[in-house]
Amino acid sequence: MLDLHSHILPWLDDGSKNMAETLGMVRQLHAAGFKTLIATPHVLEVRDFLSPAEILFTIEKVRKCLAEAEIPVEILPGAEVYIFPDMVKWVRERKLLTLGDKGKYILLELPLLEIPDFTEQVFFELQVLGITPVLAHPERYRSLYDQPERVLDWARKGIILQLDLRSIRGYYGPQARQLAEIMLKSDLSHVLGSDSHRVADSELSYLEGLQSIKEIVGKTRYHELTSLNPQTLLEGNPLPGERNYSLRGLSAKKKKQRFWNLFVNYFSKSELNDI
Repeated sequence: MLDLHSHILPWLDDGSKNMAETLGMVRQLHAAGFKTLIATPHVLEVRDFLSPAEILFTIEKVRKCLAEAEIPVEILPGAEVYIFPDMVKWVRERKLLTLGDKGKYILLELPLLEIPDFTEQVFFELQVLGITPVLAHPERYRSLYDQPERVLDWARKGIILQLDLRSIRGYYGPQARQLAEIMLKSDLSHVLGSDSHRVADSELSYLEGLQSIKEIVGKTRYHELTSLNPQTLLEGNPLPGERNYSLRGLSAKKKKQRFWNLFVNYFSKSELNDI
């Protein structure tokens, strides 16, 4: 299996604090079945931003320590980029790492509380450049809890959606869990990520999340989420097959809320057109 999202590199962000913690995290993920981990430290548009060179240098240090500790896990480069308007410019200047450093897919993160107005434009500009956005843990964005149709719309536009595997166990709260269930039942998750930041309190933490996902989607889809799809992305290829996305698993309350949101949005736009 391949973990598309982790914070295992020491010293670089709010993830691992030292090499000993890194080794502990990797051991836990390996015990859960992961053979390959993409290291995706947070990258922000700030003066002292984390450069690709720093990430690649730290990965080499981790690889050496893993070899000495005889932990058979492959570490590949990446980054979790906090979305900002000039992302495409930075990608062109090679200031941001794509997944596996292959130049085809980039993992990006949105603010947890609200979706920026420029989000759609950044998605579009990246796709025009030939780079597909991989959206980190959409189930955790609070503004999407009552708007799963936005996740549906992004999937239809070709955005890859990465689900945090512990969301389904309620690790990030009941609302994130509910949206995770909707995404899984609607085939709106394409790949999984541990999003590990430290050694988990329970050795079974990742295994339980994986088992819950497998029970919802079945063996074939589970294999796609954990192995086939992430490997396809790493190779720089599009995901196989055509998908006809639709929302499933909505509760009656969610359906009413969704209808109300669509109703309000429609009349808000109508009022603006009348101005």
